[in-house]
Amino acid sequence: LRWLAGLSLVELMVSIVLGMLLTLGIVSIYLDSKLNYAADEEVARIQENGRYALNLLKRELTLAGFYAGDVTVADMASVAVTTDCAAANWAIDASEPVELINNYNNSTLTINGTTLTCLAEGGVVPIEAGTDLVTVKRTAGDFTLKNGGFQVGVAAAKQEQWYLRRANYGDTKGWAYIGAGGNFPGADRGVNTRVAYWEYYSRIFFIRNYSNTAGDGIPSLCMKHLVGDDMTTHCLVEGVEDMQVEFGIDTSGDGVPNRFKGAPTAAELSNAVVARVYLLLRSVNEIQDYTNSKTYQLGQKAVAAKNDGFFRRVMSTTVQMRNSNLPLAS
Repeated sequence: LRWLAGLSLVELMVSIVLGMLLTLGIVSIYLDSKLNYAADEEVARIQENGRYALNLLKRELTLAGFYAGDVTVADMASVAVTTDCAAANWAIDASEPVELINNYNNSTLTINGTTLTCLAEGGVVPIEAGTDLVTVKRTAGDFTLKNGGFQVGVAAAKQEQWYLRRANYGDTKGWAYIGAGGNFPGADRGVNTRVAYWEYYSRIFFIRNYSNTAGDGIPSLCMKHLVGDDMTTHCLVEGVEDMQVEFGIDTSGDGVPNRFKGAPTAAELSNAVVARVYLLLRSVNEIQDYTNSKTYQLGQKAVAAKNDGFFRRVMSTTVQMRNSNLPLAS
């Protein structure tokens, strides 16, 4: 019977070709969608990491030189720790709350004349060349213990933490260390003891050319900071490829910056009232079929095109430095 006949060879071949074209179209749409999703994910990660890094640095620079609101702390004698970052008890020395290495080139000498020896790990300094390093020393923005009473939500001293201790409403002050299992002395706790403790931080921010494992190729914003009796390294944000910090220098004494410098002298840095922070963020993963041929401007520094497959974005913020240039006590 004629109506029981199957497809002819030509009809079968046409059907197969049409099916293949339809399949290729679906696969192409899927691959494009997958690439777009991956690209969108990398862009979102760049924005999230950039915002977090800027907020972190903004807070640090805003509080740089804040020592429980007491300007005379900068005159206090330094204290030695077991593993310091430089000679002359650098880690617990409040006299220079901000230091800078401009465009790192294998030298850990700051513009203040300090050699940050703790950055040499096993003889190798894993810092991205051409980036800035900035140090910050400060206390916490609020007390841990005040007039014998703990801050709300706090029940004991933080373990292995250095503190600024102020007694008699600041007439007597000194550095105090709370070791593992320790707490503030009983005589300092209670009602109306007129004693306050503020957590003390000593930190160096820099860009390392890897994140967790040497050779992973993920540039990161890292921090060398005082933990217990040692300067310890922690990486904070992945994908930060460059950091540039420019300082607004007040040359007239009115609290307003007269000029911005990326490489100020030590004297100029002591008169800085504003800091501008520029970060070059990079995607953690390369994007398929993408070539980044863009140049980037980080303040006064131009970054040449890398011609690779990573997305990049420049993010910046301006910070009012209210504490770092306060006059020392006479």
